[in-house]
Amino acid sequence: MLPAMIFAADADALARIQRRCAGASFIKLFQVSAERPSINDMLRLIRAYHPELVLIEFQDREDALTTEAALRAELPKLGILGFADSWQYEPILRTVRGHLRVVSASVAFEEFQECVLDAMEVVQSGLPDNMTVFLPSKAGSGASTVALNVAGAIADSCGKSAVLIEADLHSGPASMYVKVNSQHSVLDALQESGWLDSYWSELSVQGSNVAVLPATKTPANSSHLPSPWEYRRLTSVARSRFDHVIFDLPEVVNPATEAVVLKARTVFIVCTPEVPSLALARRRRSTIISLGLPEERLKIVLNRCTKNGPELSAVEEIIGRKIDETIPNDYQAVWSANLRQQLVDPKTPPGRAFTAFAVRLTGAPTTSRPRKFFGIFGSAASL
Repeated sequence: MLPAMIFAADADALARIQRRCAGASFIKLFQVSAERPSINDMLRLIRAYHPELVLIEFQDREDALTTEAALRAELPKLGILGFADSWQYEPILRTVRGHLRVVSASVAFEEFQECVLDAMEVVQSGLPDNMTVFLPSKAGSGASTVALNVAGAIADSCGKSAVLIEADLHSGPASMYVKVNSQHSVLDALQESGWLDSYWSELSVQGSNVAVLPATKTPANSSHLPSPWEYRRLTSVARSRFDHVIFDLPEVVNPATEAVVLKARTVFIVCTPEVPSLALARRRRSTIISLGLPEERLKIVLNRCTKNGPELSAVEEIIGRKIDETIPNDYQAVWSANLRQQLVDPKTPPGRAFTAFAVRLTGAPTTSRPRKFFGIFGSAASL
């Protein structure tokens, strides 16, 4: 949930903004005021209740810029969204720290939610561009195996800290592939994402280079569907604490996980050399580009390649673009790793491919480290 406060000068405008907050299921109102306090009193209330977002009714452009500057000088991580009944100025005001948006108190509900997310984006800017997404063209393409082993290779062979976040709330397999002794899941983190800044050090294993936030071990509760805000909050916390953040997503991008896809440095669609998988990779590529992801940030991984398989040119013709990464097929190596709940042996053909993939992704030279796998919420298991 996103904790918020409202400071209004008009009771009618306050009621309308409250209704819009109620319509956004991810907003939790701590305090509202029908009389707008002074800037000093605002600061006092904000420090008492610790909201991450304040919604303030502004009278004019000067009022908006003065109030924003004073609040951000004291609380630079505070999201601010302005509203007004009659606003005669530009809706987006340029400020020293970015911009300030002012909306009508009668703004449409969907537009209001987008403006809230935009207000939070302002204070989250400047994070490292270190997030990578893997998703399958179709279920069973091996995207989870690729994502997990690339994350492991980043830590074990490239000397970088990495976290794998399983965002498939219904069937994430990481806790089956490796020994992750976690009692918590990504759903827990999403529901409590507003407090991750304060408690991350208690949730992760200090001194580790690899972490995993596994999907829930039981089917996700349909009564709570994660919001775009919860995913954005989780990604901002993870990006600030790890060198590389790897997301394992299901094949269908929903409105919440769209927030992850559009913030990723690179999105990899994982497919296999079968016609249905390749045709769906083309479809997934088209869908993701239509969401607004620049085409150059979308890449293709061909998994389970064999010497006797189709020519790469034929595969690329079906997909409609070149293949960026290939992972050789070795069922025995993957089977053996899964059976022992370990990462794929780096000396096997797919293991070497995962290491080479990680090196290209990070730009780091290979190093040799003891292989341990850590759960963010749990203990380490030697591999």
